[in-house]
Amino acid sequence: MLQHNFDQPLAPDEPAAPTTARGMQPTADLRELGWILRRRWRLVATAPAVLGLGALIYLIFFSTTLYTATSSVFVDLRRSTAIESNQSQVETSNFGTDDATIDSEAMLIQSVAVLQRVVEKQNLTDDREFNPPPTMLDHIKQAFRTGSSEGGISAKDAATARAIDVLQRRTKVARQGTTFLVEINASSESPRKAALIANAIADAYFDEQVHAKNDATKIAASWLDGQLDELKSRVVTSEKAVEDFRAANNLTVSQGVTMNDQQLTDLNNQLIAARAQAAETRAKFEQAQQFSKNGGDPGGIGAAISSDVIARLRTQYAEIAKSEAEQSSKYGPRHPSVAYVRAQLHDTQRLIDEEIKRILQSTRHDYDVARSREASLQQSLDQLQGVASSSGQAQVRLRELQREAEANRTLYESYLARFKESTAQQSLQMPDSRVVTKASIPIGPSWPKTTPILGLAIMFGLGIGCVLAFLTDYLDGRVKTLEQAERISGVPALAAVPLIGAGELAGLAKRGRKELSRYNSRTMKLLPAALQPPLMRYAVDFPGTFFAEAIRAIRLALQRTMRAHPIKVVLVMSALPNEGKTTLAANLAQSLAILGIRTLLIDGDLRNPQLTRSLCPNAEAGLPEVATGQIHPDRAILTDQSTGLAILPSTTIKRPALITELMFSNRIVDVLDYYRDRYELIVIDSPPLMPLVDGRALAELADRIVLASAWDQTPSEVLARTVDLLAPVHDRILGVALTRVDLSRLRFYDYYRSSTYLKPYAASGFTAEAAQ
Repeated sequence: MLQHNFDQPLAPDEPAAPTTARGMQPTADLRELGWILRRRWRLVATAPAVLGLGALIYLIFFSTTLYTATSSVFVDLRRSTAIESNQSQVETSNFGTDDATIDSEAMLIQSVAVLQRVVEKQNLTDDREFNPPPTMLDHIKQAFRTGSSEGGISAKDAATARAIDVLQRRTKVARQGTTFLVEINASSESPRKAALIANAIADAYFDEQVHAKNDATKIAASWLDGQLDELKSRVVTSEKAVEDFRAANNLTVSQGVTMNDQQLTDLNNQLIAARAQAAETRAKFEQAQQFSKNGGDPGGIGAAISSDVIARLRTQYAEIAKSEAEQSSKYGPRHPSVAYVRAQLHDTQRLIDEEIKRILQSTRHDYDVARSREASLQQSLDQLQGVASSSGQAQVRLRELQREAEANRTLYESYLARFKESTAQQSLQMPDSRVVTKASIPIGPSWPKTTPILGLAIMFGLGIGCVLAFLTDYLDGRVKTLEQAERISGVPALAAVPLIGAGELAGLAKRGRKELSRYNSRTMKLLPAALQPPLMRYAVDFPGTFFAEAIRAIRLALQRTMRAHPIKVVLVMSALPNEGKTTLAANLAQSLAILGIRTLLIDGDLRNPQLTRSLCPNAEAGLPEVATGQIHPDRAILTDQSTGLAILPSTTIKRPALITELMFSNRIVDVLDYYRDRYELIVIDSPPLMPLVDGRALAELADRIVLASAWDQTPSEVLARTVDLLAPVHDRILGVALTRVDLSRLRFYDYYRSSTYLKPYAASGFTAEAAQ
């Protein structure tokens, strides 16, 4: 039995503070999330089943089998051309900083320019795989396109563009980790064609590299050729300016030195030599003068000593002197031969003296000449220095012109060398990459990948199913548990009345076939128990079921309240139609009656007397007739002999406008006052509260109110609104009873009590079949 345990009855003077669903902040833990998935398992399982089925249909009927071939290319950034002029200047690549370059090369491999070469080389425009005929969807897209962007495109260009687009989707280029290896993956419906295309893409990539190098070399050579003429003209102009300026400023250069500088150097050297010579002749002259002044022998002068003439004369003089001495000793001093010898000696001395005088005069003359030459050189040097100082600014300008001419010449020579290199490189270009592994024919297909696709579809479906389950459960505001009903209404939750299956009810209805033959509608206004709907007396017929336990739980709550407070009228009502209030009222009244309590069951729903149609469809008088005084109150009562329950039906009113007036009149009060004195308890089946005001009028007359709320049907906002409408009589609300509860599903919501009660009692045969 699913019910609340009441330690103390709720007193009428202790109004409970209603708590609406809007004022609550629901929380959910992992266990609650698990229960949500369990109770929404159909929704969770539907999504992966649908997606898995869709994936399977796609794999079987719509997917195209593709084979993928792979070729590996090594992008060598350090590779140089065979005609590199200076190999020492080739920079090696930095393997740590070439990621962008390798990625760029990978993008280049799958570029339109490379793929177009493959399309043209492999003639893919005539291949239906890469140039399929337009489908109906393509025609629809073309019809909705605006503008004439494709009006000028030829059929061949359009076919090429379609083939390139398909090939681009079938090609995948990826770098292997952080290496310089790039994989080219080409897919096709034919394994051989896939290998051919993969190798063709690698070849086209190399051709594109060579073509790009050739184009760059041609552009560079053409540009350099145009620059060379201008640079040559600038070199000629700058060199001519140097020569013109040098000629205009007398800055002629000889062996890298200007004439003026060379003359200055020569004059300076000559002046130094002249000064040394002048000093030397001056010393000789002063020495000669010193000998003359001191009366010394001038023959001791160095010039005289070194003179060959004087040396011969002195030798001759010595010989003559010797001869004189010999003649004098032999012939005597007066001998004529001696006198002749003396005369020769005198002549020789005279010649020596004359030669010395001549040497002295020559020394003086050499001194004068050296001094004059020194003075002349000094004068010339002074003049050249004046000219050099006046031409300093001109030389500064000359050097500036020379630097400009040299810069122009260097630039011209550099451009000329680069032009020669570019011209030479046009004859031979090599790609910067090379094939490491050529693509081979694949053995097995690469697409579709059945297991991953189905796995992803199922996993994605599970994710969608879980999301939908959580979202559905979050948005589902219908009352599901006793705690939820109690929290929303602010009154106790009495019990959860289980749902009786239609198959079981149909089987129970067969019991009345024999009784039907004995039934006489003219004499029997109340249907026999066998002909009454099984659900209207289910608690009495099957007392060992959970349904009966729920009814007894409501009865117990009512009895405990009756011990503390005088209660005569109990109103069973619901917010909306078809929430099981009539079934609840009938079973509750019968459960009270079998205890020996004088109980009256009144059908208070004058607009839709469902209770009357179920128990006494042929009743001729009821509540309307009693209230209007057409019949005595006791004569309208029908009694169920099996339970002793008294029933006041409700006949059809031909004037519906009188129903509201009747409900709000004192006649209903008088009827209830009359029956209060004759019965211990009155159970009224009330009309629904939300669409009609009749229930509010009856609520004013009731001592206690039992709210019936259909499980997993009544929105929480409706239940909260019902309690708000009953605010004037809120202290009379006994509690809320959940009706039509699916116990097999309730365990996923109210699992604390469902697992506790359902499993053990169901195992012991606590069912309707056992009660039979």
